[in-house]
Amino acid sequence: MNQNKANKKGMVRKVQKNSFSFKNWLFRPAGSGMMVVILVLAFMLTVGVAVLTVTTSGPKISASMRYQEEAFNAAEAGFDAARIAIDNLITNGEWVDFGEHYLTGLTEHGIDIPFIGGNLATPNPGYFRRLTDEQIFNLIDTNHDGIPDAVPQDQLIFFEEPFFKNQSGTLDERYRCTVFLIDDEAGTGAATDPTDTLLICIGVVRSGRNVTDRIL
Repeated sequence: MNQNKANKKGMVRKVQKNSFSFKNWLFRPAGSGMMVVILVLAFMLTVGVAVLTVTTSGPKISASMRYQEEAFNAAEAGFDAARIAIDNLITNGEWVDFGEHYLTGLTEHGIDIPFIGGNLATPNPGYFRRLTDEQIFNLIDTNHDGIPDAVPQDQLIFFEEPFFKNQSGTLDERYRCTVFLIDDEAGTGAATDPTDTLLICIGVVRSGRNVTDRIL
């Protein structure tokens, strides 16, 4: 009997405990359900914006990579063409060495000088490695007509030269290459060796006058 009472009491206690939980659930503070809905919506909005950002940025990244590859191809084509052109100039006797064909000047301390006065603590901001492609183009072609203005022709192998042909067989003006020589001893204090050089090729993909992408 006592055991039955104990069992009944145990059952009652168990039901009471559940009934109190149910009661608390019934009489929870107003607006808590709305807070849950708001939190869920906020989470969904965050995820949605992230997915939307990834979705919209994907084509841009893909296009940028494609332009980079095309610019690299233009630079590579310019390198091969410049090497052939230089070989022909030397073979024909028009060039004896590279001594008179290095690109110089253009900036305050010289586009070929890496450090001002040879001091490693004072890098030259006008050194070609510290300039963007657009800056180099602007220095060479000041009025943007596609013809070098501030550089003698014999200091440029190519300037904005198209190489690729389109389906109609004409040169595709979008893909261009600029090639010039830099004295690797310039500004180092060492004597210039006219038999060696840095061959610089800049490939660009243009959209009208705008450079879509480039490789230096």
